[in-house]
Amino acid sequence: MGSETSQKLPAIDFTNINLANRELVKSQVYEALVEYGCFEATFDKIPLDLCKAMFGSIQEFFDLPIEIKTLDVCKMNHQGYVGQSPVIPLFESIGIDHANIFERVKTITDIWWPQGNPNFRHGQTGGCIHHSIE
Repeated sequence: MGSETSQKLPAIDFTNINLANRELVKSQVYEALVEYGCFEATFDKIPLDLCKAMFGSIQEFFDLPIEIKTLDVCKMNHQGYVGQSPVIPLFESIGIDHANIFERVKTITDIWWPQGNPNFRHGQTGGCIHHSIE
């Protein structure tokens, strides 16, 4: 009888980094990357509901058919969809060139979702983060 062990990613708080704790945070990042390859970054100026909304909207992209995800929408090297590799079969990523420009993101999302998907656009996610941090 097998059992499943649930692992939780390490969470690293970037809220109050200063000279006194910078080395500690640096070592936490290093250890998390070595052991897990990633970590959850927390920062008190970004509301939890916004983070959940962002992850929800990116999931919408990864749920698209492979034919849609692989459309060549990004012009810069190392951008666009990466996935379906036999070497790393569970890895998927998306990079959008000039993702800070609303019109650019809108153009791309209109290709992926011709019927529209305002949840994925910069105005719903990235713009809110930029505003929150300022």
